[in-house]
Amino acid sequence: MIAPQEELPLLELFTRLREAGLPLGIDEYRLVLKALQAGFGTADEEALAEMCCILWVKSSDEEHLFKYHFQQVMAKLHDFKPAVVNEKTRDQTTVASDSKVPKIETKDKSPELLNTTSASSELMQVEDEMQVAEAVQITAQNSEDIVINRFTQTDEYFPVTRRQMKQSWRHLRRFIRQGLRTELDIEATIEQVGQLGILLEPVLVPRRINKTELFLLIDHRGSMTPFHALSQRLAETAVRGGRLGKASIYYFHNCPTNYLYHDQTRQQAQTVTDFLAQLREHSAVLIFSDGGAARGGFSVERLELTDKFLTQLKQRVRYVAWLNPMSTERWFDTTAEEIARLVPMFEVSRQGFDRAIDVLRGRGSYAQLK
Repeated sequence: MIAPQEELPLLELFTRLREAGLPLGIDEYRLVLKALQAGFGTADEEALAEMCCILWVKSSDEEHLFKYHFQQVMAKLHDFKPAVVNEKTRDQTTVASDSKVPKIETKDKSPELLNTTSASSELMQVEDEMQVAEAVQITAQNSEDIVINRFTQTDEYFPVTRRQMKQSWRHLRRFIRQGLRTELDIEATIEQVGQLGILLEPVLVPRRINKTELFLLIDHRGSMTPFHALSQRLAETAVRGGRLGKASIYYFHNCPTNYLYHDQTRQQAQTVTDFLAQLREHSAVLIFSDGGAARGGFSVERLELTDKFLTQLKQRVRYVAWLNPMSTERWFDTTAEEIARLVPMFEVSRQGFDRAIDVLRGRGSYAQLK
């Protein structure tokens, strides 16, 4: 009796992919065999790869692994000597003729496809599913322990992804018509035609411009060090993907006292007085800080300094919100709990971020912590 590994097609590719971490089992292997029996993937290597990819691959990372191992298996088969290939081709043609299976032209086809065609012919006569299971089990037992890594490496911050941040920033809009008259005012034009009885010229209006001014104040270093990547993403999406009228980024440590900084290294300073002087009534200020919740302590000094800054800030702008990277339950019995009573504060999640944007739009004034 021929060993199961030699009877079944694509077993080497299947084994390689399992060892590479793809979550493949007997059911997935049987799907490919049934597809081959039905005639799918037998036209050429590209068709075979596409068929296997559809049935076995579920992500872009798995697709890269599949392409690599598929090419390795194909290259290994192409390295066979021509004499051996011709002999196999002749034997397969004989088997196909004896089993009364219609001949499939083998011109310009790879040895792997020839093996696939021959094995598919045999499988059409073999209905024993235990043979498939036995082949897969033997392959797994003969190989070393298969390490399946089901985790995908990514730099996304899953509570709020880059795409979600951009979507939320774009809701922060205050449109004002400004500039040259370039847009058609349909209602005014129709009304003018109704009054004059003739269209002399269309009524044009200036286009709408988002005049929102966002000032993002980021607590940097200290207990906020683990959240540097998140703060950088907030700044990046606000400036590049938010489609805001203006987005300015400032940095501070624990609480803005005398200076705010334009850079993370705190070399380009601006006094808090000058910062407050540039704010307008329609400006929006978003503060990103843990408020002392990361270390879980309570600081009277930090609370007093924060209260003083927020009081000055509220005298200049109407829309102020606070994003806290720590979850709500971590605020209790910390300085953050008291700060949340002074300004609308929200945790960094999709819902919390959207609520903070609502506050900056003037559509909410509530804090997440009650």
